[in-house]
Amino acid sequence: TAVMRNPVIDLTTKIGTSDNPDHSFFETGILFDFTTAPSPEALCTLQAKSPIVHAHKITSPVLLLLGAKDLRVPPSQGLSLHRLLRARGVESEVRWYPEDCHPLKSVATAADVIIHTHLWFSRYSR
Repeated sequence: TAVMRNPVIDLTTKIGTSDNPDHSFFETGILFDFTTAPSPEALCTLQAKSPIVHAHKITSPVLLLLGAKDLRVPPSQGLSLHRLLRARGVESEVRWYPEDCHPLKSVATAADVIIHTHLWFSRYSR
């Protein structure tokens, strides 16, 4: 079983939606240039190194903790994984924090994260 906080799932879509698009390039060793569009080769490399290409291997239940106001890793990343897992019949749940961003650090959110992470592992751990 797994619990994921604002996970990066697809590096190709993150470059157009994140407040730090250069991060995807840095993590994959590709030179980033704000003045040009990514080359087809760069996009292929980003896609090949994206976790989403391995999502078909996930069989364990996944809890996703997503901040709706996250500009660093937009919640669409986690929602994409959730949809894919559910389509494949893998147990997946989203905890949505409409007033929180990347750190998920408000007191109410932090408490909810702790409680639901504990409940998730209690439910699915053997």
